Amino acid sequence: MPHPPLPYHLPAVRLSADAFVAVNFRLWRARPATRRMYWLLGAALLLLAVSVGLDFGQNGRLTSTFTPVFLGVGVAYGLLRLALVRWQLRRGYQRQPALQHPIDFTLTDTEIIGRSVLGQFSGQWQLIRRAVWVGADWLLLYPTEAACYYLDLRCLQAPATRADVARLLERHQLQQQRL
Repeated sequence: MPHPPLPYHLPAVRLSADAFVAVNFRLWRARPATRRMYWLLGAALLLLAVSVGLDFGQNGRLTSTFTPVFLGVGVAYGLLRLALVRWQLRRGYQRQPALQHPIDFTLTDTEIIGRSVLGQFSGQWQLIRRAVWVGADWLLLYPTEAACYYLDLRCLQAPATRADVARLLERHQLQQQRL
């Protein structure tokens, strides 16, 4: 089956605060440091829970008040950390007005072009460092490690498909990651 001709259009891509938090929270959870921290926290909480269980099982009561307190603090830390990250992401979204306006994206064979009420930008494909597919709907294109373009693939105009966009990225030999 022939591929639709370029350019591919994604009109009026709007990144809501909820979508921003969801996408970036998923990115945060996928980071090795985050996964390692929660694995270590989970292991520590499991050991503390086993200690509480053994203490209660052997003595019929808790002989140490410190272990359940540490267990509670660990659970509270894990839950509060998740809430804090979500709060920080929402605050970060509010501080970036450019994210709050719809952007029309055009993907050509040589560049990505974006237009919004704030202006226009374009970047050659060789300047894009990597692409991250987040779920089924979002494609993040990183021209730098600290910034990305958020493309909502639900806005991709037919006859172009997600597979066509993926082939375009492969043709430009972009490093791709799926989350």
